[in-house]
Amino acid sequence: DSRVADWFLMSSPFPLLGIICLYLLFVLRLGPFCMKNRKPFNLNKLMICYNISMATASGTVFYGLLTSGFTTKFSLGCETHIVSNDPESYRMARWVWRLLMLKILELSDTVIFILRKKYNQLRKLFPPILSLSACVQWSLLFTGGMWTFTIMPNCIVHVIMYTYYLLACLGPEVQKRIAPWKQYITGLQMFQFIIMICHTFQTLLPTCEPNRKPIAYIYMSQILIMFYMFCDYYKKSYLRKKAE
Repeated sequence: DSRVADWFLMSSPFPLLGIICLYLLFVLRLGPFCMKNRKPFNLNKLMICYNISMATASGTVFYGLLTSGFTTKFSLGCETHIVSNDPESYRMARWVWRLLMLKILELSDTVIFILRKKYNQLRKLFPPILSLSACVQWSLLFTGGMWTFTIMPNCIVHVIMYTYYLLACLGPEVQKRIAPWKQYITGLQMFQFIIMICHTFQTLLPTCEPNRKPIAYIYMSQILIMFYMFCDYYKKSYLRKKAE
């Protein structure tokens, strides 16, 4: 897509791959090693600002995507991707690129877990990476058409998720009150993947011929992997505990 070629991190995949490699190096090796003999950092004030920013940014991206075509010319059905320089299509491309920047920033979630020595929360390591790789594909190949719809449910879920994290920073009493919400948020995350699967399934039907159709198979496999990971976590964290 010539429209995005000169945008930050879009001219080549290698700078982005470098960011991911450095991230993995810190999360899997350097971070735990440096924190081994240290006390957990108290990042409560930083986390309050971070969660407010991330919830706001996710909501803003949702609104930007919604008003860049889905309130005018796009439907929820099969839509082909057409590279166009008209203002609305260019605006959609811009918002998808901003989502990529947001996904990179979301990798900070795991860095914060490391600095707080919350290693049990490293289950969240792989979903951001998979989401990021999918987002890169959207940014490079699908900055328009039906593909952009699947981003929006994720933005809504992240508004709710970061709001939950924000409330959890307000002290033990608030944490106790909102503890039951965690199960429902995990269920909501699973539900968003069901929406994505149902919407993307259209591309596999003979009646739908979106451009670059083979990518649909890759994207569907990513969604199914993430859905499986969340289902497995839900089963181990909630259903098994209830059974015990």
